[in-house]
Amino acid sequence: MKADRPSKPPTYKFDAEQLIRALFDADSDESVLLELAAMNRVELHADGMVWNTFLWLMMNVMKDASGTSIFNGAELGKMKAELPIFFH
Repeated sequence: MKADRPSKPPTYKFDAEQLIRALFDADSDESVLLELAAMNRVELHADGMVWNTFLWLMMNVMKDASGTSIFNGAELGKMKAELPIFFH
């Protein structure tokens, strides 16, 4: 008797624009995919340059009134580790 193996979930590849939409637009299709990835219903993949583009955006755009970045490197590293995305 063969045991049924769980099938691999569908896989999607994110670019930088899609990653930003997933994180900042809760009504976007990308946000839905991010939620599904968190539930292991789909797999999300992205190139390392996608994360680098996101890092640049966060460090250069997301600043407080004094011009200091709102996030530090440790916080951004934690965010990357917690995202249900495989960065290659």
